[in-house]
Amino acid sequence: MVNPQDKTKEAVLIETGIHLSTSSVHQRDRFAFWREAVCDAYVQLECISESRSDFTGEIRLNRMPRISTSIVSGSQQLVRRRRHDIAKATDEWFLLSIQLERIGLIQQCGRMAELGQGDFALYSSIDPYDLSLPDGFRQLVVQIPRLELLQRLPNADLLTGLTVSGASEIGGLVRDSVLRLIRAQVTANPATRHCLEDSIIDLCATGLTTLRGGEAVRTATENRLIHQADTIIAQRIRDPDLDRAEIAAALSVSVRRLSEVFQAEGTSVASKIRQLRLAGVASDLRNPQFAGWTVSAIAMRWGLNNMQHFSRIFREHYGISPREYRAAGPDGSVQSARLAGKPE
Repeated sequence: MVNPQDKTKEAVLIETGIHLSTSSVHQRDRFAFWREAVCDAYVQLECISESRSDFTGEIRLNRMPRISTSIVSGSQQLVRRRRHDIAKATDEWFLLSIQLERIGLIQQCGRMAELGQGDFALYSSIDPYDLSLPDGFRQLVVQIPRLELLQRLPNADLLTGLTVSGASEIGGLVRDSVLRLIRAQVTANPATRHCLEDSIIDLCATGLTTLRGGEAVRTATENRLIHQADTIIAQRIRDPDLDRAEIAAALSVSVRRLSEVFQAEGTSVASKIRQLRLAGVASDLRNPQFAGWTVSAIAMRWGLNNMQHFSRIFREHYGISPREYRAAGPDGSVQSARLAGKPE
């Protein structure tokens, strides 16, 4: 049983946020409303439920400048993040769910976390996942920008779909502290809120380090080096000549040292440049402002001058060709590439 006082504290936590509830619409429209609500609150998802006729659901959402927190509850449902949902996304997130009532299941990358009351687990928006939630469930969800968590925990991708026990000393401390910090930000000034957000992200990273393989935490010097490299990459992402040698020279470090720091994060300089360029291309392909541009022109705008290589890596990343991605309808279904009418 949940202490009624805890529910009162949660009400304070989200009192200034957004309230989305199926009780606000006619019963016949409730499940359709819910499917849209979860996509608006989190990321693009598919919801499946055996309780459509009498479905109920509620989200109390609090958006901070960088992270979002929410209390979500409702009827039995399967929440599924699919590959074509991921293909349509431009933002990348980690989400951490703390189970408040009932038992939830999170599956990602072949791993499954079973969450009892007080337990929590991490999952990522860039890989498919399933959330299985029973009738009467309640969760606190913390949504964190992907790079913000990776700056603290370089191997976070390896820790998704794993249970952190709320009964453990560190797990319980993290859970309770996150709740208190979220409550505190309601009345905090902007400068304090920024610090509170940092503290919440730090706590989430701390809880995850208790997992096997979670020990790889970067030093402050490595954090600074990654941040500076990311800044250079963002500023010069459209420069086709940008590579790790130029970034290392700009930072006055060796190419080997720069590569080692990125490898500890589970990536490489080249991979980060490639991912940002592909994300830029994908965004432009769906942007009406560039409807008159060819795919080749958009690719070159983002520093990708080898069209054969570009087409191959785009398909590897998104699962479809650039032309098919541009021709995809709002629901993610791919129309015939001939309808696009533009050469690659």
